[in-house]
Amino acid sequence: MTIPFLDLTVEQQLLLKRLKEPGHHVVSGPPGSGKSLLAVHHAAQARLMGEPTTLLAHSKLLKQHLNADAAGLGADIEVLTFHAWVHAWYRQSTGSSLSARSGQFDWTELVRASLQNAGRREQTFVVDEGQDLPPQFYQLCRLIGARIIAFADEYQRITDTQSTLNEIETALGRCTRHEIVENLRNPRPVAELAIRYSVGFHTLPPPIRDGPTPVLLHLPDQRRPFVQWLADYASARRRLSVGVVLKYTRMQQELLADLERIGHGLRPQIYVGGAPTDRHRTIDPARSGIRLINRASIKGLEFDTVIIPDTHLDRDDPTSAEIRMMYYVLTTRARSELYFCYSGVREPPILADAPESLLTRSLLQAPR
Repeated sequence: MTIPFLDLTVEQQLLLKRLKEPGHHVVSGPPGSGKSLLAVHHAAQARLMGEPTTLLAHSKLLKQHLNADAAGLGADIEVLTFHAWVHAWYRQSTGSSLSARSGQFDWTELVRASLQNAGRREQTFVVDEGQDLPPQFYQLCRLIGARIIAFADEYQRITDTQSTLNEIETALGRCTRHEIVENLRNPRPVAELAIRYSVGFHTLPPPIRDGPTPVLLHLPDQRRPFVQWLADYASARRRLSVGVVLKYTRMQQELLADLERIGHGLRPQIYVGGAPTDRHRTIDPARSGIRLINRASIKGLEFDTVIIPDTHLDRDDPTSAEIRMMYYVLTTRARSELYFCYSGVREPPILADAPESLLTRSLLQAPR
């Protein structure tokens, strides 16, 4: 449920007032500080003031959640993926379609189009998860005279296209930076574990809310015991959202088939970006229960319980920034319980050094 303005924290309300000041703004904050919520609120306020405003996101799944949040506020906001906006802008500016190989744009061609386009109009872009967009996008916005309000956390850069806060500021020229620090999503044990995987220096106040210690669950080699455990877990907690985050699309689809065979009336949802049917491309954010999500689409989302079944696939160097940022993102999606699961003899290197006080070890027994 979207939180109305009067129920936001004082820090959040003051920030929204400051964002009305002219010029570009970049808002940084940790996971759970409400960046996505504030992006929707600011876009809604700008639309009410008659300012042409578009809310942008990198992923199609995050776009669906932002649309749901906007509907919860009763706001008529245009929400687009950044890829969709670039294609539409180029077509409107040149009258032709833009070719993009593997989702990568020819930014030289886009700059050329911006210089040829004399019909500029005032436009504001509110960007959620702004670190997921490349610096060239912000440079293009500067060339076409658009105003940018970007919400970003540079410690969550897990996409192929990404920007640091300094890169965003350099691309935009002069802009005002803001920081919000309060983690309103995670219980303290989850936040304390997440700090181990942050690639930056944090002096953030820990959340006040207590909760269960995250669990590292050792799975049997057979898949069925985990599927049954997951089905039983969700059946006993039907009012909760359970995000099951997997590395590969094939594993999402196999787990969906397994859960549907078990039944229990679970009605699991799945999001696969390249799926041929809407059933696998659309998530209802308001519906509780199991949602099978790919890691690449997890940014900006949150769930009551987060379960990562396949950490045994992560044998990367645990000191690399890439794997650390991924686990930082995965950990901070949980509003309450968090389960990392693995099969095999050894714990995944990225998790093996976590002390028992931060990560409880447990064994899922296979039925005899």
